Amino acid sequence: MEIVPIVFSVVLVILAIVLSVVGIQVILVLMEVRKTLTRVNTTIDLAEMKLQSIVQPLQSLGGAAAGLKTGLKVFETFVTWLRRDEKE
Repeated sequence: MEIVPIVFSVVLVILAIVLSVVGIQVILVLMEVRKTLTRVNTTIDLAEMKLQSIVQPLQSLGGAAAGLKTGLKVFETFVTWLRRDEKE
């Protein structure tokens, strides 16, 4: 019996076992990565909701300021129109 086929068989078995262990470890790592990404996604969604709750009143305040500016412009035009009648 030759030694080369026996060595190849032993190496092949060892390689198959090592690759199986590495494959299982890769699957476990990918599962942990998935859990971590889920947690990160949940955290980002929560932060986005909190940020929206902070920004929403500021957007309303901006709209109110624009309305006030438009109202002052209308009032200014009205006062100018009234003074036009006084000058004539």
